[in-house]
Amino acid sequence: MLNSRLLRQFIAVAEELHYGRAALRVGMAQSPLSQAIQRLEACVGTPLFLRNKRAVSLTPAGRVFLEEAYQWLKFEQIAIERAQHASGGQIGQLSLGYIGSAGYGFMPDLIRHFRRKYPQVRLRVVEMTTKDQIERLQERALDLGMLRTPLPREGAIFETLLYRHDRLMAALPASHALAGRKAIALRELARESFVSFSREKVPSAHAHLISACAAAGFAPNIEQECSQVGSVMCLVAAGLSVALIPSNLASLMHPKVRYLPILDDGPYLTQEVSIAWRKDDDNPALASFLAVARELAALDEPPGNGPLRPARGAA
Repeated sequence: MLNSRLLRQFIAVAEELHYGRAALRVGMAQSPLSQAIQRLEACVGTPLFLRNKRAVSLTPAGRVFLEEAYQWLKFEQIAIERAQHASGGQIGQLSLGYIGSAGYGFMPDLIRHFRRKYPQVRLRVVEMTTKDQIERLQERALDLGMLRTPLPREGAIFETLLYRHDRLMAALPASHALAGRKAIALRELARESFVSFSREKVPSAHAHLISACAAAGFAPNIEQECSQVGSVMCLVAAGLSVALIPSNLASLMHPKVRYLPILDDGPYLTQEVSIAWRKDDDNPALASFLAVARELAALDEPPGNGPLRPARGAA
């Protein structure tokens, strides 16, 4: 039966071409080494060495077997190193979900930092709503998600890391009478038609719209609901509605949409973007990802009481 110890003994004899020196090299007596080589040749089914009283040399089969022995031991070491790296979270794979708005800054920045530090971890990244992420995490189809918090009751099986605070801003059609303003009070939109993120698919964002408008003294007239960022922006661009969207989306430039900071104060104008994962997930690559996320989360500035400063690139 071939094994690594026997291959190392063979390599010692093949390189030294002398049983005495090879025996010293592998730390055994010459006679047991000679017997080991004979067992190896019986296993292979052909002589690997030519022997006489003066010299030892490799047969053609021995020369071929030597190259394969080197490869065998090389792959053995690679397997050991990969197992060690996997245990330490340096290789492996992760599946990530993220909400659409996080895809315009938060998630790409985090992935860039992670890939720089752990280039051998394979990532599968999928955009989906908070609700869908929760379901996929429960089903173990995702390792972690970047979503809105707080989570509903089923979130008790998860751990969460608050990653960023994201203040809401107003998105108006470029043709809107207020589109030329530098900032806006929320009550100025009391008579407008709103497009909201879906109550069913994105309950946290929907609730923030209702609560923020209530704090400003009115109930929003919600005529459209969408689950994806692109659909919300499309309806605003078409002039059908206005919207409250995360300021992170200011980097999503659209020639027919204007972004305005909101002058109001209040907690409902700030949303939490968090990372969630199952409490029982022991994937070492997950621990590595979370370590990078915690470093970046520490850079987040807690929301102040004043209005959001206009984002770079915002009209």
